[in-house]
Amino acid sequence: MQHMIRRRGLATAGTALIATLLSRAGPARAEGWPQRPVTIIIGFPPGTATDSVGRLLADRLSQRLGQRFLIENRSGQGGSIGATAVARAAPDGYTLTIGASAPQAINPHIYPDLPYDPRKDFTPIQQLVQLPYLLVAGNHTGFSSLGDIVAKARAQPGAVSYATTGNGTTSQLLMAMLIKEAGLQMTHVPYRGTAQSLTDIVAGRVDVTFDTMIGTLPFAQDGRVRAIAVGTKQRVPNVPNVPTTAEGGLPGVQGGAWLGMLAPAGVPGPIVQRLSTEVAQILEDAAFRKAIMDMGAVVDPAGPEAFAKVVRDDYDRWGEIVRVTGTKLE
Repeated sequence: MQHMIRRRGLATAGTALIATLLSRAGPARAEGWPQRPVTIIIGFPPGTATDSVGRLLADRLSQRLGQRFLIENRSGQGGSIGATAVARAAPDGYTLTIGASAPQAINPHIYPDLPYDPRKDFTPIQQLVQLPYLLVAGNHTGFSSLGDIVAKARAQPGAVSYATTGNGTTSQLLMAMLIKEAGLQMTHVPYRGTAQSLTDIVAGRVDVTFDTMIGTLPFAQDGRVRAIAVGTKQRVPNVPNVPTTAEGGLPGVQGGAWLGMLAPAGVPGPIVQRLSTEVAQILEDAAFRKAIMDMGAVVDPAGPEAFAKVVRDDYDRWGEIVRVTGTKLE
């Protein structure tokens, strides 16, 4: 009996020792982070707004932290393929993502059985930017205003086609809002990303798209497409001559997207704080802010707690928009 009691005592002491060592090792590992390259998964193709901002940020983080921050594109399902990979990754700080409104707030209301919950399976690190959206039309259409699009779509239901960056994206939701408010029938042509959709608009195969200014502005500036309207409350400084959707007669068609850095749920607090602090300082850098502005985005930082609230609130807001517009997989 004494032998058994002694063995139990040793086992208990051993367990306590292991727990103590692990609790000490966790913060130590966090303090030494990063000790190897970090992967930032982007759920959209190269050339999209998420990819462009992600690459700019990865370059700055690599310089500041002395380890490579590598971009890995895993596009598809409106950004949810990449989000799924991050949700399933080890919470060690070596797998991150630049999340967006679509995979984090919209897709759960559109795609049945998504293998992640954006409110539970991620650790918000820092909100990065807001993305204004620009409605553009192909030169082949002859459209020069929102009224032109509405007039033709009403006169010829289904004749006007519109491209989006995929089912469940902000691009699709904004077009769904436009179609519902104006009482139109239009033909949806989903793509995997901005570059593909704009290529077909320039070629005359699709008529219009509502996409991020980062993706659409270069095409509008060199005359390959015509800028029709912005989906913001006020006009955007980069395109002061382009009216808002409200000025075009559709005040209910407003919205944009945010981008933010997230990690898998359960990442140690010291890593979260380190990342958040580093990213916040990058966002304050004048050269970085100018690069973001020149792209057509707006720096809009928010720390972990505030960003978590944005994700929760946007999840509810876009869920209601999906319900009201009747948006579904096509």
